Amino acid sequence: PLVIALASGANFIARAFSGDPNGCADLIVEAIRTPGFSFIEVLSPCVTFRPEQRDWKTMAHPAAVAPTDDPARAARRLMTDDGFNIGILYAGNRTPYRPAEAPRVSPTELEKEFAL
Repeated sequence: PLVIALASGANFIARAFSGDPNGCADLIVEAIRTPGFSFIEVLSPCVTFRPEQRDWKTMAHPAAVAPTDDPARAARRLMTDDGFNIGILYAGNRTPYRPAEAPRVSPTELEKEFAL
């Protein structure tokens, strides 16, 4: 999902682990503060139906490298990582889309336009 988010124009990509609620909260705050499209993958094991996921707590680790702002480098990293790197993985600097504002028109001018 992270590579798809990158290809879709995400400006912020991170991965968190549900066993670290403070770390998750910090990443969510950072994602909200980043302008544009942000994506966070949260690893959340279900030990009831998938007991082998109990080991995820020991497998999750901070990303070994600093986040990059280069989409090509980020794509390579995301496709080759072990899936348990936690933290900010991509922090782009793309300007977010902002639609043009419609010209302001008074209600009187609108009424004139639709007058019979």
